[in-house]
Amino acid sequence: MYGYIGRILRIDLSSGEIKRENISEEILRKFIGGVGLAAKIIYDEVNPETSPFDPENKLVFMTGPLTGTMVPCTGRYVVCAKSPLTDAWGEAHAGGFWARELKRAGYDGIVFEGRSERPVYVVIDDEDVRIEDASHMWGEGCLNVEDRIRRDLGESFRVACIGPAGERLVRFASIIGDEGRAAGRCGMGAVMGSKMLKAIAVRGSREIPVKDPERLRNVLRRIYPQIMSFPTTQIYASYGTSGELLSFYEYGDAPVKNFSVGRWAEIDHISGETYNKMMVKAKRSCWNCPIACWRYVRVDEGPYAGLELKRGPEYETLTALGSLLLNSKLDVIVRANYLCNQYGLDTISTGVCIAFAMECYERGIITEKDAGISLKWGDPEAILHLIEDIGERRGLGDILAEGVKRASAKIGGGSEKFAMHVKGLEMPMHDPRAFKGMGLQYAVSNRGACHLQGMVLRVEQGERITDLKIYERLDRFEVRGKGSVVATVQNWHEVLESLIICKFLGIPPGHIPGLYTLVTGIHVTLDHLIEAGERIYNIKRMFNVKCGISRKDDTLPYRIMHEGLREGGTLGNRISPEELDIMLKEYYMVRGWDENGIPRAETLRRLGLQ
Repeated sequence: MYGYIGRILRIDLSSGEIKRENISEEILRKFIGGVGLAAKIIYDEVNPETSPFDPENKLVFMTGPLTGTMVPCTGRYVVCAKSPLTDAWGEAHAGGFWARELKRAGYDGIVFEGRSERPVYVVIDDEDVRIEDASHMWGEGCLNVEDRIRRDLGESFRVACIGPAGERLVRFASIIGDEGRAAGRCGMGAVMGSKMLKAIAVRGSREIPVKDPERLRNVLRRIYPQIMSFPTTQIYASYGTSGELLSFYEYGDAPVKNFSVGRWAEIDHISGETYNKMMVKAKRSCWNCPIACWRYVRVDEGPYAGLELKRGPEYETLTALGSLLLNSKLDVIVRANYLCNQYGLDTISTGVCIAFAMECYERGIITEKDAGISLKWGDPEAILHLIEDIGERRGLGDILAEGVKRASAKIGGGSEKFAMHVKGLEMPMHDPRAFKGMGLQYAVSNRGACHLQGMVLRVEQGERITDLKIYERLDRFEVRGKGSVVATVQNWHEVLESLIICKFLGIPPGHIPGLYTLVTGIHVTLDHLIEAGERIYNIKRMFNVKCGISRKDDTLPYRIMHEGLREGGTLGNRISPEELDIMLKEYYMVRGWDENGIPRAETLRRLGLQ
């Protein structure tokens, strides 16, 4: 095979059995690889009644056919399982170098089954695959574990691991590797911790086979200027993802004070320009990436002077641990990011949970005695204290470690009205009242509140994707016409997450089939890939249907539907239940789902999912 290796590892942590399993070309044609292949495995093999922390839950790491090739921005992997946050479909993505090393070792992916009786880590060194004792690393922070393993095994190994949060089954624990790259969302680190799996270290020596390397090189040479001239690419290359913070703020999109206000006098203190001037010391990139959106940061002054992060905060982290909490101190954000990386915590969910706690404190629902500390907005001590409490599952942190949905149910007092989540997954740092198509995207996303499974706000900002028949800019406050565009963009993003190629690569969809064909030797058209993306989206939805997800769950937080921003931004604007209903009806019709959001039999037959 070309592009693909054509086999995966199956590792049973209960028995210690390690098997190699071939993948048929028929399955790869239908599901591409990456998240598509992971979705097929989980749908087929995970009982919907299985608890996310049961040994029977599968944890699937997967690469794609473009991973590790000369195609730029292909250093990513996906990890999927039944999510501890949503009790339904869960997935997280990470960049770096780990994925390429796994392909070079001779595997497209790994399926972990069962649960070890003691802490272990897995070493994959080409054909040498072994399970080692990790008792000496249990309790250590992620960054320390990575350094330790690479010292012991060699710097050429790449590591993905969990920290104390994953070990303690914090429901939004992440998987950290490559010096701070996070597979952050949906609690995949907690699933890994439930299996007593501390880390996976990989090293490979083989070349990844490509069908027509010379023609591929020539095509990439021709389209490279187009890639680097894309406006968003230029921003990321200059400032990283933080470069869009002020722009999103002006739209009313960057959340402030738990999504309650739209104006904050100190927003400039955490802008991309300020951040790059004060904290950033160098630019870095994932495997074969010309954009280099990583930022190497160091704190030069104050109580955290000398603190370095090889991968510093990006937009989501700057906002989740900054404006969302009314925290304008960049050194505190860097310190908070460091703690999240060490504990292995999703910075988005962490920020939302802390904002929720601060609002509970402000409203008198919880007290200083409950929290163990005053929880005033923007207080650095409170922010850092709560991160440690969550990572340690200590005091109030033990409740917040369950995620904001469960925490609000336990705390009560009307707090569910400002618990910012969809299906249990905390909201990312884009306010859907600024882009109503994003509201629909959040409501119907298979993994809950997700800005990456579609990113329809780009269309609402004016981007035209003619290859996908999106020719006109959509009014960001209009609700009609959004269902079709959201479904189209979601299908395409499933393709990108199956190939796997970074969404920051500004490349028109029409170029992708040719790149896939030159890498794999499998001739495909754009229509073929789009249909595969639709198939993947629907098989995830069917897994969710088996888990009990339906129209009742395709909704938005109370605050988004019933409260407008109190100051600035999109002042007073909201997505009313009636507006959401209009968008859902159109979306279900376009998708071929019934009024309860369940794919119809004829839709499944058309997609070969009957």
